[in-house]
Amino acid sequence: MLVDYHMHLERGGLTREYLLRFVEVARQRGVDEIGITEHAYNFVEAAPLLGQPWYIERYSSGFRMDDYIALLEAARADGLPVKIGIEMDYVPGREEEIGRFLAAYPFDFVIGSVHWIDDWGFDLDPATWQGRDVQEAYRRYFELAERAIRSGLFDVFGHPDVIKVFGYRLPPENRNELEEYLARLARAAAETGTCLEISSAGRRKPVGEFYPDPHLLAEARRLGVPVTLASDAHDPEHVGWAYPDLVRFARENGYDTVTVFEGRRGRQVPLG
Repeated sequence: MLVDYHMHLERGGLTREYLLRFVEVARQRGVDEIGITEHAYNFVEAAPLLGQPWYIERYSSGFRMDDYIALLEAARADGLPVKIGIEMDYVPGREEEIGRFLAAYPFDFVIGSVHWIDDWGFDLDPATWQGRDVQEAYRRYFELAERAIRSGLFDVFGHPDVIKVFGYRLPPENRNELEEYLARLARAAAETGTCLEISSAGRRKPVGEFYPDPHLLAEARRLGVPVTLASDAHDPEHVGWAYPDLVRFARENGYDTVTVFEGRRGRQVPLG
């Protein structure tokens, strides 16, 4: 079975017509089930949880959760292979508020992710990396990523090493440091029962490679951590993007099953 459990409707809106474009591309690419995971900050009910009012004012879509849930439930009632998800930014100190929001809706699964280090949206613009201490950026990112996983709020941790998105990396002599960060994420996922996401999105970014680093996947597999597959599609054309290579990547790192969710409960099915 093939799933694509990470995609966004923000560019086309909460309409059945736009959703059907994602479904059709999935069918064309042999993807059996898709999970819609709109960014939580695009909803008026969740936008304040991000704690970045300037970003919300400029970029939030102003969607309503009731419209989102109704759209996806109607699609599923019509037999479309759609699961109800959301991508939620982890914001330290707001765990209780996030938990209350997530408990209020009938999600099949929730992706947690880290896109912000304090007030810095590190994946928004490569120019913001100029003059940054890359080693400190990596340290802070992985600290937040581990906290996100250990919070117990999320079913899946998305694009686990997205800090590499613009190609800024720790130097080769710091490879041991990076591997320790990755190993800690794998342990956190194993100890909390959190899935890790294998994503093709990095292939479309300046870094030019899948998320996550093979070292993380190998350690996760050793510890029995389950995975999901994702394209992080922000356009219908990206659904199932580079999936033949992504499946090969997963298999090369020891995975022959993928997680499917319903009502925030996961189960393993053979990887197609």
